[in-house]
Amino acid sequence: MAVIYFTADGAGRGMGEVPAFIYRWMRAHGSPSLIVNGGDIYKHGRAKDFAQFLEQIDGNTADMCETAGNHDWETTSRAPDTGIIPSEYEAFWTQFAPPRSRQPIDRTKRGGARYDHFIDMDGWRLVFVDTGPCNDERWPVGDLDRVTWLRRTLTATPGRAKIVFAHHSRLSRGKHGDVRNVDELWKAMFASDGTPLAALSMSGHDHNVSVYTPRGRDNPEAASRDAAQGIWVVVNGAGGHGHDMGFRGTRPEHFDSDNFCATRITLIDGRSADVEILSFGHNDPPRVAQPSVTHRFEIRL
Repeated sequence: MAVIYFTADGAGRGMGEVPAFIYRWMRAHGSPSLIVNGGDIYKHGRAKDFAQFLEQIDGNTADMCETAGNHDWETTSRAPDTGIIPSEYEAFWTQFAPPRSRQPIDRTKRGGARYDHFIDMDGWRLVFVDTGPCNDERWPVGDLDRVTWLRRTLTATPGRAKIVFAHHSRLSRGKHGDVRNVDELWKAMFASDGTPLAALSMSGHDHNVSVYTPRGRDNPEAASRDAAQGIWVVVNGAGGHGHDMGFRGTRPEHFDSDNFCATRITLIDGRSADVEILSFGHNDPPRVAQPSVTHRFEIRL
């Protein structure tokens, strides 16, 4: 039974004590199989920002990977063999290539496709998609092979026991709200007839927590669907960089803009998982010994 933790929008410089507290709690008390940083090493994804991130995780990347965010993509370079890439992000994770981390970099590809990858764990497929430039550009950022890769990755094994991790979410509530620039990513998570190929979408970007009951392919802002016809959506960018009130975007079924939070996903077997929102309170530094579970739902396929 694997346990995955997700936290986003909280690492790097100027983040106070919250990020380090959350990472240390996960490792001391949470028995993590994998820790996913959902992106944004503040403030500009520079080498000094990643150096602070490394301190916050106590120099240990062995159980970690990261879906790059828009702040990671603020420090970029361009070359004929790489295309435009987040240069300091790549430099950091290249230092800790697997098995020193769970973050591979495919140097045969260009742009964000270099960071797209998947991990199979306890009957589930965890799919990681780079959406870093998607504040300004539409995914797949001019590389249609990424759509093919995602569909092939989601259909290569039977069933819907798949989770798609990215920084930007098609549905979100807060300062940014719904990110229509990843609409093609959302649609690629469904078959041509609208049948979902995954069970859960997990993202950050807005600095709060939004949980949406299963949504369909063509009109995700509409009311939730039966679980067999839709994909659960969780946005958790409440990892330490303040909080965004819910003034823009689709209203979720659960919302928290007050607390610093992580998400825990327990993979029970190849057809079931439990998803919990863990609150570490609203103080910096946190004053809790143990986080509280503020929301929980079950995925049963």
